Formats: sequence, structure tokens, C-alpha cells
Amino acid sequence: MAIRLPKPHVIFAILLSAILLLVIHFSYREDFEEVWSSLPAKGRQYLGLGSDSGSNEKNLGDAVFVPGEVKKPNNEISDLSPVKGGEAGGPELPAYCDYCGPGDLLCKRYGEANLARSRAYEGANARLRRVLRKARSGQPIKIGIIGGSVSMGHGVEYFQNWHKFYHDWWKETFPNTEITLVNGAVPASESDYFETCYLEHIDPDVDIVVVEMAINDRRFEWLAEAYEYLIRELLVLPNKPAIINLQVMALVFPQITMGGDLELAVAMYYDTPVVNVRNLLLPHILRSNSGAMDDYWFSRLPNGSVDLRHMSAAGHKIMADLIISMSERVYCEERRKIWMEGKGISDPFGTGYVPPEDGTLPGNEVLEEIPRVTLFSKYDHDTVVPPTHPTCLSLKSAKHPLVPLQADGWEHWIYKNNAEKPYLRATKPGSRISFSVKVGVIGRVRLTYLRSFSFGLGSVWCWIDEDHEGGRRLDGWWNVEHMNTGANSVVAKDVPAGDHTLRCELLKETLDPNGGTEFRIIAVDAI
Repeated sequence: MAIRLPKPHVIFAILLSAILLLVIHFSYREDFEEVWSSLPAKGRQYLGLGSDSGSNEKNLGDAVFVPGEVKKPNNEISDLSPVKGGEAGGPELPAYCDYCGPGDLLCKRYGEANLARSRAYEGANARLRRVLRKARSGQPIKIGIIGGSVSMGHGVEYFQNWHKFYHDWWKETFPNTEITLVNGAVPASESDYFETCYLEHIDPDVDIVVVEMAINDRRFEWLAEAYEYLIRELLVLPNKPAIINLQVMALVFPQITMGGDLELAVAMYYDTPVVNVRNLLLPHILRSNSGAMDDYWFSRLPNGSVDLRHMSAAGHKIMADLIISMSERVYCEERRKIWMEGKGISDPFGTGYVPPEDGTLPGNEVLEEIPRVTLFSKYDHDTVVPPTHPTCLSLKSAKHPLVPLQADGWEHWIYKNNAEKPYLRATKPGSRISFSVKVGVIGRVRLTYLRSFSFGLGSVWCWIDEDHEGGRRLDGWWNVEHMNTGANSVVAKDVPAGDHTLRCELLKETLDPNGGTEFRIIAVDAI
């Protein structure tokens, strides 16, 4: 049988089509490979198209702790060597940008699941992205720390403190940028102190503020409200800083849950990320029937017992690693976004999202906005909560130290020669002290003083100007064990704006079961 061949014009058409397909293929292959090579290995796996590498993941117990063996924490930072782009160049990214790939040392150390658990809230990170761009451009960056005795480094050496590692990460990631860290941590302080006194401890031109108050704050709504006002005040500082909440754990108190659990809702309301150490560690610690885990993750008291209030060197290292891992993820996403935008890709992540024309959903313009009302406010259509401009006079501040106008029977006293814990102290009933204070438009005046179950603290009567009868009694003793901390109390509200005098007198009456009358003042504030 004779074979019928296609007509010549059909053969020509087939050949022409094949040539055109080859031209199109090689024309677009380079752009495709550039974009493809910039995606992390895990992202390619999620697309169901394979990966260049595995994650080599271990669980926390295998990767970090072996019962009966105390390991020194690994101080290395994730591999910063670049990941080369595709055949056409692609973006040069740090090796850790291949998330949980071979160059992501933190993922190898802790495992992908543990890192995911530590990110209690991620959010859009618009402010942190902006700060990372600023750092990459070579402009100076200033990081402020607000926290308590953990961030101050109680129980560890300076070189073991979590913020030392975090500072090092910024310096190594941006070697041509000046990175300054200001540690404004104040031991035995709650958010109601920092709400008005934060600028006594950090600089107003900060670009990032890491807030570590989860275990300093007790689980009370009024402390969560103070934390909210602190966040609002930080967000309106001149550089509109990014805020990162770093939540640690303490197991010494009557209940595990602390103020940070209420403050999580506030952090989400203001779209500020939360890195939580407890989410990762506590379930693992609870699996152990011995004290080995306690001994590993917590520091020791002078008597040799485990201090379940303060993290050990290993605890500080995991704090640092978790906040670094979160920062790396944001940095890598921003680097890819910058590169894709440079290629003219207006929608770098391919979401296709366009805010509806009727305005029912937000666009990117709201990412750095501050809600006009607080989370503890009643909803309405008109209220706008203005920024406050507080006055703070504190013994723990060199900027505006607390200096009395008059002091009869009071002394400047330092607890156990610890310069971090200065007080104005009186022990004899009838001792009087007064302070000059400038009151703002809100008209509130407060005193910060030490409260304790075991220190034998007494009570004072405080009032404004000559209004002795309108004053208020403040008690140093409270029935809260294992919690010796500075606390704020309102002395007066609706005080006219302007200069006033706050007066206090030590009372004979005391709540202390043993009759203690000692009282310790820390600060005075007004708004």
C-alpha cells in the first residue's frame, strides 16, 4: 500500500509552528527561572512541583536538649552567605531565605513546626518591612528594648542576653549600617509604669521597639489597658517605629497564664507581631517529670535553687533565635518583593487582590494606621483618642530624675547595693515628702511604689496641693506571693492642667501582718 505524505504546505505550517514555539519558550524561560529561583524551597513544595532540598527537621527535644546533659547553647547565627539566583541572575539572598532549606540553620536547630508555634501573631509587618528597607539603604537604625528583669539580664552575663544576639544579627545582616541598641529594661516594673515613663528609658528616635512585658504584667484588664496606651504612644514616635512583642514565660506564680495573654489581643489590634517562647517550650517541659528541663531553661538563685522567674543562658538563646527567625522571614519576603518590583511585577505575590471600589475592604493604605479608639473603648463613629504627653519623674531615669521638693524622714536608698533598684524610703510613721508635678489636659496624677508580700511594707496617704481630705491611701503590702514589683496608683483625677504639688505622709496603719511600715517610692507621673 502506498503511503500518502502530507502536502508540502501542511509540512511547512507544522515546521513554522514548531519554530515559533521554540522562540517563545526561550524568550520567557529566563524571566520564569528568575522568579522561580527566588521562591523558597518550601514554597515550591507547597505548589506540588518539588523542591531543591529537604528540611532536615528534628523535634525540639532532639535538636536542643538531651535529659541529663547540659549543653551550651549554640551561638551561631543563620548562614548569611548568599543564595545565587537562576541562570539569569535572580536576587542574591541570604541562605536562610530558602526557608527550612539546607542554609536555614535555625530551622535545622528547632524544626519548622516549633518555629511556627513560636509566631503567636505575624501580621502584615508593614513597619518592620519599612525599617528593613531603611537599614539596607545604609541609614542608621536604632533599636529600643522595653522590658523587665529578664531583658535586663538577671541571672545571665551580658554576652548571653537575648538582645545581644539580636543586635549582632542586625549588624551582620547590614554590615554597612550603624545599628544602635538602647536597653530600656527596668526590673520589677509593669506596663502602667512604662505607659508614661517609656521615654525615660529609650530614645524618641527609635526605629524598632521590642516589648518584653508578658510576665511582668499580671493578668488584669487595667494592666492590659496600660499596655495598650504604651503601644499607642510608641507607634506615634517620630520615626513611626516597628514594634515586636517578645513574650517569655515564668513558672513561679500561682498560675501559668500572665498579663501577656490578655495583651495578645491588643497586639493583634495594632498589627504588631508576637513571638512567644512559652508556646514552644511549655508543652515539652510538661512532658518531663524531673526538674531537668527547669534546670536547663531557667537560671539559678544564689542559694542554688532553680529560679523559675528568669530564663537561663539557654532560655535567652532561644528567645534570640525565635525573634531572629521571625525577622529573617520578613526580610526575605521584602527582598523578593523589592526584586520583583524592579522587574515590573506590580503584584509580586500573585494574589490578584484589588480593594473593592465600594470601600468595604481595606487596601495597603491602612497598614500603618493607628485605630482612632482603644480596644477598651465603646464603639462609636466619632471618638478620636488623642496622643498623651506625659510627665514622668523617676528614680530609674537619668533624663528626669525624681527629686523631692521637701523630705522629712525620707532617704534615697538602694536595695542590696543594686543600682537598678533605687527608692525614696521611709520607715517612721509621720514622715512627709512632696514633689512638684506638671499636670496635662487629662488631669491624672499617679505614684509608682514597690508592692510586696514579704518585704514588710506599710501605707502612705497622698494628696494634691492642700486637698488633704481628697487624698488617697496607697498600700505597699499586698497578698500576692513571689511578686515584688513597682505598681502605679492614681492619687487624683480631674486635676486642672498646670503646676501642682504632690504630698505624701507615711501612716501608722499598715496591712502588713507583721506590722511593717516601710514604704518605697519609685516615680511620679501625670498626664
